[in-house]
Amino acid sequence: MILTVSVIAAAATWPRDMSFELGDATNNFDPAFALLWLMGCACAVGAAWQAKYHRLRALALLGGTGVITCITFLALSAPDLALTQLMVETVTAILILLGLRWLPPRRPPQELNLVIPWTVWGRRSRDLAVAFITGLGMAALSYWVMINPAHQSISDFFVLRALSEGGGSNVVNVLLVDFRGFDTMGEICVLTIVSLTVYALLRRFRPAPESIQLPVQQTDSVDPASSQTPHQQASSGYLMIPGVYLRLLSPVIAMIAAYLFMRGHNLPGGGFVAGLTFAIAIILQYMLAGTNWIETRLHLRPHRWLSFGLMIVLATATGAWLFGYPFLTSHTAHLALPVLGEIHVPSAFLFDLGVFAVVVGSTTLILVALAHQSLRSHRQPGSTQTDSQILKELN
Repeated sequence: MILTVSVIAAAATWPRDMSFELGDATNNFDPAFALLWLMGCACAVGAAWQAKYHRLRALALLGGTGVITCITFLALSAPDLALTQLMVETVTAILILLGLRWLPPRRPPQELNLVIPWTVWGRRSRDLAVAFITGLGMAALSYWVMINPAHQSISDFFVLRALSEGGGSNVVNVLLVDFRGFDTMGEICVLTIVSLTVYALLRRFRPAPESIQLPVQQTDSVDPASSQTPHQQASSGYLMIPGVYLRLLSPVIAMIAAYLFMRGHNLPGGGFVAGLTFAIAIILQYMLAGTNWIETRLHLRPHRWLSFGLMIVLATATGAWLFGYPFLTSHTAHLALPVLGEIHVPSAFLFDLGVFAVVVGSTTLILVALAHQSLRSHRQPGSTQTDSQILKELN
């Protein structure tokens, strides 16, 4: 069925005068860039090969593919995409690690004395061939589209009007928060709904009994901290040095997030990247100091971040009505400050601030909810203990 759909799609989009001319692609061939792509392909294939029985190795290889994708975006003059990809790769790696913690281990058939029949090998070989042919066809079609751009493109409209009508020179950010602000508003609403849904599902989730015990790596008798909770490890010196180091580094990461946010309207950055950066700083604190230590000192409340962000976006969108302009119309004001001089402050700045708050709230809500499973797994069946009571007991 996949092959049939691929053939129909190719036939429908195949022009009569279509021809693949390598042209500049061969004249400007860069061996280093080609080697980088070969490394990325090797990481992707290795991740797929190791995913079934060696998930941690697969995650590491998948991260290598993501880093090479970021470098590719930089090489193709897309710094905004590179920043976003790098932050998304970091958050995704943490998310998958937290999810893998509660999956039961899988044993290869050799350990279970099972023999895989030839029919299974045949079916897998068929699926591999279909996936390879489909992927190669999509790559060829994408390459043809990139070397044969459309004669009439809408991109010139945004490039010519980003500064004059959007108040910023970063076309990507102006496009997201100004020209197509209604789409972005809908996207962050969807992101909020998804994060609240995941949180509600995780509230009812209980790990499988075989996954509740500590992993083998944390039960080594040689390790002095194998019998300690993360809170005890952080307070006894086992993780004190990296914990203190990260606590000193967190304000620097927050300042970087603020820098990326403030420059987003004119240079690569914006609310989405800044929100992911700030959320990573919070999650790293959880990873080193533990849930108990963090939540007794930091009252994060991701739900309020979500509501605060949505209210800012809605206020910015409807504020144009007060001045007789259509919904989501933006305006740029020029302010003269004593030290900084004249700066322009677009109203889309507030819209981007709402995006920042929603991204921080949704990211931390999902990741912290997953991290809390290690606390809920200590509940006895039928217990009505709250997470705070469990935290006190684990002290």
